[in-house]
Amino acid sequence: MWVSVSNQAYVFLNCVLGGMIVAFIYDIFRVRRKAIKSSNLIVYFEDFIYWIIVALILFAIIYRSNEGELRGYLILGIANGIVLYALLLSRIVMAVFLFAIRTIYKVAITFCGILLIPIRIILKILGVPAKKAYKAITRGAGKIKGASKRKLSKIKMSGRIFNNLRKKI
Repeated sequence: MWVSVSNQAYVFLNCVLGGMIVAFIYDIFRVRRKAIKSSNLIVYFEDFIYWIIVALILFAIIYRSNEGELRGYLILGIANGIVLYALLLSRIVMAVFLFAIRTIYKVAITFCGILLIPIRIILKILGVPAKKAYKAITRGAGKIKGASKRKLSKIKMSGRIFNNLRKKI
């Protein structure tokens, strides 16, 4: 089957674009790893998911552009796309994504702090009666404890007296 040069150039450029997409998806995974520290097991799982996504994307690109025929220049196109993306766009994309994540985090923290202001005020207002109630309860518990000790000591004394009387009899 005869394939024109323009068709081969189209397929090659599609593979370059596919390589750039694959590298972009890798940068998304890198941003997630930098933003959220995770265990090795989760990293292994993410790598597995990444390679499944890469396989599906590359299969779709090769199938749509070249009817699924795998040629050497397709692999070169994918490698060129990855290298071009890494040299030209990777730093910019990483910086933008990390800046966006940090900004969203700061906005969320500020927003939560603003939402918690009424709760803090309520806790401070309720804290005064709660402290007084706590002190009253601890004083009452101390009095009960003291009274129970006195009763126990009286019981012990009456037990000793009873034992002494019993011994005399």
